[in-house]
Parts: sequence; structure tokens; C-alpha cells
Amino acid sequence: MTNRAPSINQITISGNLVRKPEIKYVGSNDTALTKITVANNRSYLDKDKDWQQETTFVDCEVWGTRAERVEKKCDKGSPVIIEGLLKQNKWEDKDGNSHSKLLLRAQKVHILQQT
Repeated sequence: MTNRAPSINQITISGNLVRKPEIKYVGSNDTALTKITVANNRSYLDKDKDWQQETTFVDCEVWGTRAERVEKKCDKGSPVIIEGLLKQNKWEDKDGNSHSKLLLRAQKVHILQQT
């Protein structure tokens, strides 16, 4: 019997959009796609007991009617909570070099009120 961990891929992140979302329509069905980047800030005390802030930028893709809603209702700086799964995009450039990038594929997007 093989001991194997369950395969769980669920990510939740909150933060603010770094730019206004732009929508495009892709594929033979013209499916809506909006790519956004969320800035997530974390505060912590350093070794000298001074508060520091670290920002992590997370690239996300939003598909379908969610993409259209995000494009209509969000702007640069909009606060959001995004739930989804981690996805790895792989591609080769024109010189044949392999590349990959992790991103969050949104399954739910909660658009929060700006204060």
C-alpha cells in the first residue's frame, strides 16, 4: 500500500489590483478572459523590532462571466478576495527556451467595498 497525500489545490488571497483589468475574448467560442495582478501586503517585525512591509504580487486569470464582471466593476486599487487553484503555464520562446509561470486561476472573485 502506498501512502499518498491527498491532492489539494485551493488558494485564497486578498489584496488590491495593481492596474485596471482589461478583457479579451479567446478561442472559437470567444470566451472572456481577464488577467489581473493582486498585490498582497504582509506586515512583520524584523530582528530590530521595526515594522516592515512585504508585498507579494500574484498573477491571476479570470474566465467567463466572472471575467466580464471583474472588468466592469474593478479598477486599479480595487480590493478583492480571490479563491481558486494554482496553475502552471509552460511555453517555449522563439529560441526554443522553456519557460513556466505559476498563476492563480480564479474560481470565485469577491469584490470588496473601497474605504
